[in-house]
Amino acid sequence: MHHWNSGGSVSNEDRLETVVDPIDVFRAQWGTYQKVIRENYMFHREISAAYRSMIDTLPGPLKVLDLGCGDACQICDILPPGRVTEYFGCDLSRQALDIARKNLAPFGNRVRLLCDDMLAVLKAAPDNHFDVACSSYALHHLSFEQKKSFFIECRRTLRDKGVFILADIMREEDETPADYYDRYIGRMVTEWVTLTESEQSSVQEHIRSCDYPESPSVLQSMAHEAGFHRCQQLEKRTWHQAWCYGCVDG
Repeated sequence: MHHWNSGGSVSNEDRLETVVDPIDVFRAQWGTYQKVIRENYMFHREISAAYRSMIDTLPGPLKVLDLGCGDACQICDILPPGRVTEYFGCDLSRQALDIARKNLAPFGNRVRLLCDDMLAVLKAAPDNHFDVACSSYALHHLSFEQKKSFFIECRRTLRDKGVFILADIMREEDETPADYYDRYIGRMVTEWVTLTESEQSSVQEHIRSCDYPESPSVLQSMAHEAGFHRCQQLEKRTWHQAWCYGCVDG
C-alpha cells in the first residue's frame, strides 16, 4: 500500500517574490479557458455527455481518481455525487483547486484534493484501489515516455474491473506534429472568434510549446502494453476525442 501525503513542501523558489503575480496569471488563463468552455470550442458539452453515458453504465458505488482535475467545473454533471464514495482530484494549480473545492461541495467530505503533478500522484496511489480514473485535456502535456508510464501506473491503481476514461486532443493517424499545430491553430483563428487577440496569442503559444498529442492508435498501444484489454472510442469531434480503456474484456 502506497502512502499519500496531504501536501508538498514549498521550495525556496516558491518563496521568492516574483514580478508576475501567479494569481493574476491564473485568473487571466482561467478566464480564457472558461470562455473556451462556454463557447464549446473544444466540444466540452459533447465530451462530457459521452463521459456521463459511460459512467452511467458502471456499477456503483465508485471510487474516482481525477488526474488534472483543474477547477472541476463539470464534474457534478458527469459524476452523480450520490454514486461516488471517494473523489480524489489533483492539479498543479492551487488557485484552480480553490475553485474546485467550491464546485465539488455536493460531494461533501468524500472529496480529497492534492496540488501535485498527476504522474507523481499516480505513482504514489495504492494498488487496486479505484473504480474509475479519468483525465481531461491533460495527458497531451506529457512526453511520450511519461504517457507510457502514466498508463502503467493508471492500470496498477485500478481494480480488476476498473476503467480509465480519457478526453484529450489527439492527432489524426496520418498527421505529423507540425501539421497538427498548423491545422489546429488555423481552425482556431477562424472559429474561436470571441477570443481577443492577446488571448489567441497566448493559447497559440501554449499549443506550440506545451502540447504533445499522440494519435489514438499510439495511445491504444500504450494502453494494451499497460494491461488495458478493451479500448472504446466514446466521442470524436475534430481532434477532440473521448476514449474508455477497460481492464477486462467485454
